[in-house]
Amino acid sequence: MHLCRALPVNGELDIIIIGAGLIGLCTAGAVAARGLRVHVIEVHDGPCEGTSFSNSGMIHPSQAMSWDPEPLQTPDSTRARHDAAQVTARLAERSKTLLLDRIKSLGLPGRAPGCLQLYPDLNAARSAKTKYNEIGIKANILMNPKESFGLPACQFPDDSSGDARAFGCALAADLETRGVSFRYGAADLDVRKSDGKFVVRTSNGLASADHLVVAAGIGSVDCLARLGVRMQLNAVSGAAADFHRPEDDEDLPAVPIMDAQSRSALTVFEDRIRISGGWGLKTPGPLLERWRQIAPDLMQRLGHPYSEWFGFRPLSPVGRPYISRTSVPNLWVNTGHGHMGWTLCAGSGELLAQMIVDGHEDRRFVFSG
Repeated sequence: MHLCRALPVNGELDIIIIGAGLIGLCTAGAVAARGLRVHVIEVHDGPCEGTSFSNSGMIHPSQAMSWDPEPLQTPDSTRARHDAAQVTARLAERSKTLLLDRIKSLGLPGRAPGCLQLYPDLNAARSAKTKYNEIGIKANILMNPKESFGLPACQFPDDSSGDARAFGCALAADLETRGVSFRYGAADLDVRKSDGKFVVRTSNGLASADHLVVAAGIGSVDCLARLGVRMQLNAVSGAAADFHRPEDDEDLPAVPIMDAQSRSALTVFEDRIRISGGWGLKTPGPLLERWRQIAPDLMQRLGHPYSEWFGFRPLSPVGRPYISRTSVPNLWVNTGHGHMGWTLCAGSGELLAQMIVDGHEDRRFVFSG
């Protein structure tokens, strides 16, 4: 197996990371921890204002399987999806450990472990449990009306949760104290390679570096195209709605609850309740209607949302993220995580830093472009 040459850790090597979402921030943190100077460039006016903004909060290795509701069903595609789910789940488990440690080190509140996923009947829950077990995910059947709104559920005791945007903002602030520089509001981005260096020009300045990491979500496609690299990512839209947390909150769910039918989740945060997810939605309306069917009493108590959101998740066609070098020397990608960005961010950042700085090679998430 070919191994890329390890880079000298001397504090002089500049790396530009395009994207200040969860993936870009965790990559910046992992690279900076190895003693290198890092610049992060972001089109929005602050960190985690793209798809990281209204995340469901679930840190769920259990959901490593593709959420595509209409997958191509052939023996080869089924095997490929299974293999992709297995390797993604393993990265997710490692990432969860790193992420929970980082949440604690930043002084953010911990949460009860576990997640639930609802199914229309017991047979569907049992079938799902079998599929989860096949990729190494621990799942238990739960029949407790108080915890699952009277529906059969799979319980994932090894999942967790946390406030993704609060983490991202805290991490960005911490990285600044550690010498990572940020350039926000960087519109009109243009990327070139000249004399062996990457030159990134935006509306508010110019930066150059020896290495470039593209972690810009669905925007990674256009960014890479400017350097002659073609990447296919599917832009899968999802939506979210936030509700004020009711004062009589003693019977609220202790852990996030997913609905298998709508690919959505209800999560109780410290100061709000969020319903989020879906596939191909540009409004949370269909999700809210579904949750009115699942939990009518709770939804009546919540009333109308005070905030709504939608955005596009970057999903790779192979069903697992791209964490890899490219055909252009010193150009790297960390994108395509789909609905798993929060779960995979810490592990993805650490893995790419190992590749860039330590010379580690990992073909599980390779990008061939």
